[in-house]
Amino acid sequence: MSILHTVDDHSLTDEDTDLFELLCQRRGWSDQYLKEIESTEHDELLGLAEMVEALHDARTTGKKITIAPDFDMDGISSGVLGYAGLSELGFDVELHLPNYRRGHELTPEDIAEIHAKWPDTRVLLTCDGGVNSHRGIAAARALGWTTLVTDHHEELAPGSTADITVDPCRIDETYAHTGICGAHVLYQVIEAYTRVHRSEKLWEIHLLRLFAGLGTVSDVMPVLYENRQLVRDAISIARLLRVAAPKTIPNPWGGFDADPDAIDVEQSILMQLLRTEPHHPVFLRAFEGFAIVLKAFAQIGKIRDVDDLDEGFFGFYLAPAMNSPRRTGASLEPCFAVFTAAGADVKLKVAHQVIESNELRKQLVIEHMEELTTGDQPLAPWVYFSDAYPGMYGLLANRMMELNGHPVVVVNRPAGPDDFVSGSGRAPGWFDIITSLEPHDGLSAIGHQQACGVRVAKAEKLGDLVAVLQEATQVALLAVSTDGPNGDLVLGPDADCDAGLEDLQPLFELVRRTEGLKPFGHGFTAPVVEIAVEPLGLRVDRIGSESQHLRLVTRSGLSCLWWNVAEEKFDVLRGFVQRASRTELGTLRFTATLQLNTFRGDTRVQAVINEQITTAA
Repeated sequence: MSILHTVDDHSLTDEDTDLFELLCQRRGWSDQYLKEIESTEHDELLGLAEMVEALHDARTTGKKITIAPDFDMDGISSGVLGYAGLSELGFDVELHLPNYRRGHELTPEDIAEIHAKWPDTRVLLTCDGGVNSHRGIAAARALGWTTLVTDHHEELAPGSTADITVDPCRIDETYAHTGICGAHVLYQVIEAYTRVHRSEKLWEIHLLRLFAGLGTVSDVMPVLYENRQLVRDAISIARLLRVAAPKTIPNPWGGFDADPDAIDVEQSILMQLLRTEPHHPVFLRAFEGFAIVLKAFAQIGKIRDVDDLDEGFFGFYLAPAMNSPRRTGASLEPCFAVFTAAGADVKLKVAHQVIESNELRKQLVIEHMEELTTGDQPLAPWVYFSDAYPGMYGLLANRMMELNGHPVVVVNRPAGPDDFVSGSGRAPGWFDIITSLEPHDGLSAIGHQQACGVRVAKAEKLGDLVAVLQEATQVALLAVSTDGPNGDLVLGPDADCDAGLEDLQPLFELVRRTEGLKPFGHGFTAPVVEIAVEPLGLRVDRIGSESQHLRLVTRSGLSCLWWNVAEEKFDVLRGFVQRASRTELGTLRFTATLQLNTFRGDTRVQAVINEQITTAA
């Protein structure tokens, strides 16, 4: 049966509404579209064949390769992927630890460090960076090194000066789906090398899709075309590294609770498979490290079940933790060491250091958001000044963008009108920051269109930055529809609702069929519903270790979870419920994501609330 057919919304009743088909219609998800985005076919990247042969020359002649990655999660994924993959293929290879204080570009200082540590380096291989690093590449070439750049950022004129550059965003590239991450670019190079020169190692190299998929999610690449199967493969490989916590802790009910501390990562399916054959220690350490990361997150309660290990875990837990050191000024070494260090105990220790750094990052975000929302901000709501560590600017800009609904730039506060100003910009998917700033003197941005570093030549031009963002937003909004409901579907008892909440079986079927379309992410986002809830009969409870969350249960038994709002919302909602018992009130409206939750073998639909959009009268 076709997913898409003509539906008159107003003629539907609860009995004949197929919510999944209605969702697909509103999203424009036709059968043809859903088939097209699953295609994994793609062209060969320019320069890939040449880089394969340059690598082959390095391996056959014994030249040392040093990998120079970027410092974010995509860079870490790229570096680990390259280090593990080339080691397994028989290369003499080293991995350079980047310095985030120098910025994303490869610098002469990086080259000097590499030369001092590994003076016999003959080949420099960059990943997730380097396409515009002219000074760093020049320093490497001055030492006589062959320079190989793998990147996915836009190549700027006059172009890369490396010997060979592989980048879907090269000036002369025609690669159709340019939204692939840096780790995926390097993966394509290594896989191509393996096919040509070491085909017996294809199974091992395919396992490195774990890191390419992690980079895809963490760098917010569109989950479309070749990226979709890559992310699925990454999740599947990750699940092969997970070990369920053994139930060894006695509980008051006469049974046993799970003990994450007792997890033995060597019992994971993949580690057992890998141990049956000889592999390079660097290759094994990468997968052992990932398994230990999963153990660390299980120990803090973030992974309780195999279903917790999905693209959401990559994007909302693992990537933020690995990105936290550059936000807080902490050492980046643990982020690499968890995949490269020898010894499981060392890996577990540094994994928890990364997690602790992320907890600090969360607290700093709260403090600096207070500064942005209550402090002196003469250029708000477009440009905000912050005293935060520069690595925090992107997070803060993203928070303010979500609050304001339009592009936002967060920068350092200048001392005078001639000061150079830098920061980070974030924008909704309908706005391109880099393209908007490009024609204006003294304003520039580099990175991705919706997430980039922003530079202002002189502080006196900050007013120009505000004007450009404001005017370009007005133009962009002309093509964006803001009418209609806040969700893809509206559920509840009101006249505008697509279906009621009394019978939860249609919602169960909706979620079951929708989850078959995973993975979701940038470019193919998870559906959001608008829920209308009657206060009368609504149960409101505080839950969580610190009673920081709310659980709302409707009269029909739909459980709605609302994270970290109990302090602010509990008394208010209880007040609505009490008033509803005496006075007829309208419904409460929320946007939420529906999901299936299994507890003791019973699977039910539950909603996770995103925000409240109306209150009862």
